[in-house]
Amino acid sequence: MAADGALGVGIVGAGFWPRLVQVPAFRSIPGWRVVGVASGHRPRAESLAADFGIPKVYDDWARLVEDDEVDVVDIVTPNHLHREIAVRALAAGKDVICIKPLAHTLADAEAMVAAAVEHGRRILYAENVLFTPALREFKALADAGTFGDVFRFKAIHGVGLPHSPWFFDPARSGGGCIIDMAVHGLAFLDWFSGKAGVRRVVAEAASFLEASRGVEDASLVQLRFDDDRWGQTEDMWATPGGMDLRYEAYGTAGHGFVDLLHGHPIRSVTGGDEEGGSNALRYHPVDPHFVKDGHRDMLRHFRDVLVDGVPCESGALEGLRVMQLVDAAYASVRSGRPSRVELTTSL
Repeated sequence: MAADGALGVGIVGAGFWPRLVQVPAFRSIPGWRVVGVASGHRPRAESLAADFGIPKVYDDWARLVEDDEVDVVDIVTPNHLHREIAVRALAAGKDVICIKPLAHTLADAEAMVAAAVEHGRRILYAENVLFTPALREFKALADAGTFGDVFRFKAIHGVGLPHSPWFFDPARSGGGCIIDMAVHGLAFLDWFSGKAGVRRVVAEAASFLEASRGVEDASLVQLRFDDDRWGQTEDMWATPGGMDLRYEAYGTAGHGFVDLLHGHPIRSVTGGDEEGGSNALRYHPVDPHFVKDGHRDMLRHFRDVLVDGVPCESGALEGLRVMQLVDAAYASVRSGRPSRVELTTSL
């Protein structure tokens, strides 16, 4: 940690995500200081460093991990590299921030978590959905009983095709839109359920666009929780024309919707349950700073976890549970039958 108390961050990866999202977010939050960037494509790392005033550039991530000024290694690389980088960083006494998914296989995710436990360091799982202000407000409404007893909730995500060829190579990615997009929905379902046990997982996947042949570009994953509630996430790369980011909850007294691309994102409906009954439609007020992206709040929370010891809301446990659900979803796709999954409850 620097003399000013800031945590030194070393970023592994210099693609569009560090440039457009993470480096600007780190720079906007007191207590973080980006001290270095590493990439096998050195010109890209040098460009990122020049544009954001990052003092050190490495073309070998292992040298960044060994840098004494680096307190936290931020992994923003293709999925198949997460395990090696994280295990080396944890062994070197660094904490780790890892972009979703935690790894490209469940076995790799388990090895990362085991390394964190062994070395007494933290993995902070960079799942921004859990920190999106509109969704936190939505969950607060549900927890307060606005919709009665919630028995069904779902996520819907759609984007265009990914920006890099490695997404279409299962050896590097681990799969298609399930491991790339459904991880967000599965994290939402796990969080909204209160980390409930899951009785079974049923998944369907397909490839509709020629460019994504070899991996799925559309998927539907359904969870049946041990307490009989339903969870569902619909995810697509096959969304030409724009993004889709919606969330829903249905309960015994009403239902609610969040559309993160809508100017007024939260809507709830409560009232009579008979067909054509009298319902109350409400658009929940938001202030001008009610942002729809959780990255800044997520990185602010990670700072507070490391500096002040606040309980972590998205760590190794949360990342591992999502990977266990991903693994069960792919098993269901392959077999055409429901899968069973035993979710880890503690580390």
